[in-house]
Amino acid sequence: MTRNKRFSHLQGVASFDVVILGGGINGSCLFDALCRKGYRTLLLDKGDIASGTSQASGMMIWGGILYLKNLDLRTVFHLSRDRNRMINDMSDWLSPVLLRYLPSVRSGRSKWLVYLGLWLYWLIGFGARRMPGSENSFDEQSFLKETETKGSLTYEEAFLRSSDARFVQHWVFPHQGADQVAMNYCEANGEYSTNERLWRLDLKDILGGMEHSVTAKIVVNCAGAWADEVNTKFGIVSPFRHVLSKGVYLGIQRSPAHKTSLVLELGEHDDIVMLVPWGPISMWGPTETMVQNLADGFSVTREDVDYLLEHFSRRFLVPLTRQDIVSIRCGVRPLAVDQNFNADCYPLEISRRQEAVLSPDKPWVSCYGGKLTGCTRMADRVLGIIAGAVAPSGLASRQLPLVEMEYVTFPGMPEPVPSAKWCLEQELCCTLEDYLRRRTNIAQWVPRMGLGRDDINLLAVWAIAIELAGGDLTRAERLLAEYRQQVARQFDDLIRVE
Repeated sequence: MTRNKRFSHLQGVASFDVVILGGGINGSCLFDALCRKGYRTLLLDKGDIASGTSQASGMMIWGGILYLKNLDLRTVFHLSRDRNRMINDMSDWLSPVLLRYLPSVRSGRSKWLVYLGLWLYWLIGFGARRMPGSENSFDEQSFLKETETKGSLTYEEAFLRSSDARFVQHWVFPHQGADQVAMNYCEANGEYSTNERLWRLDLKDILGGMEHSVTAKIVVNCAGAWADEVNTKFGIVSPFRHVLSKGVYLGIQRSPAHKTSLVLELGEHDDIVMLVPWGPISMWGPTETMVQNLADGFSVTREDVDYLLEHFSRRFLVPLTRQDIVSIRCGVRPLAVDQNFNADCYPLEISRRQEAVLSPDKPWVSCYGGKLTGCTRMADRVLGIIAGAVAPSGLASRQLPLVEMEYVTFPGMPEPVPSAKWCLEQELCCTLEDYLRRRTNIAQWVPRMGLGRDDINLLAVWAIAIELAGGDLTRAERLLAEYRQQVARQFDDLIRVE
């Protein structure tokens, strides 16, 4: 069923137990939990599912080792437990991986102090992961400057098998029945009726212009980086808010010798930078920059790119140039703080806490913070709040397998990908970015967001646009033109040599 048909189906439903605003990792995981408990649930996102921060992570499921330096043992304990549980319960979606910490020769922490820290980290994680080790010889030495590192220390985390966007979406798409509905590109407005004790929400299909009204017994704000904006829109006052940190990764062609994730000391703010193997590319980053607004947070600057290029060239034998960049990832980390927080500090100094709070005068839950690793813990926490306020009125659902996936090939991709037709019919796929960036890894693994150097893949992308447009050539031309403008803005302008 295509997205338009699903919205038409939604127009036949007038009431829900719960409406979730935001289809990132928190909203999607909560949607799955509520569906399984029999709540009649509507998930809405004004963009695509997993189109915000949840599509721009480092793909790591980790226990928060960086927070040991702030003695934030509580966060490390919770994240380590979450990681271990996910490795045990979600082997189809993630797998344990070895990380290699490279102590700096020039500055930074004592190698053996780091080694002791890794053992502490292992113990906090209940000894469930591979024990830390020390190796002085490894494959990646072939492209590292010998003067930069002194041996390596190894420890274990977990890595997503496909992508972060796919991981988020897998919580959502199998739940599409009469009582459980998820809609992307759908905006909500409305207010709470004290007399009826219901939220009355007016929905607007951003792409097609269709409208519909529903009621909900309780609303959950899972809008991530937009949570404060959504609360303001609906007149909700909260004891928490977000501060925003921008993180940028560069995707580069992966060296055959790059087999494990490298963790290097940044030399600034006691932070680290990583080179992470992911399919045919390696991800280099991330940056950590405090920003004041969302527009800046989701915009990569040439200075961001220069910063990462410079740090790469310091550590590796072959300098990295703009022409070597395959892709660019940018996301905003929403960091939960108290409303009166006003400290001027480096983002890493702020705890990665998770908060969920019920409004005292309206059935509205606001969610703050959150990571891929802690998604099930956040869902359980919010589910507990909802259960204390609203009883489920529908039938318990479970994730059902979708129609068998249809695969196709795409130039430059090392493996087949789901077809555009299948994603259109089964996964609410509407735009070229939906397909190339989030339903597949094409935009991350093929240069220029899938178009290729010198538009070599233009015809292949045009064929996808026709499929998504249902054969409507005028609409296909519009989809392609919009995407090419996006590529020029988000990639070409940043790698152009001036």
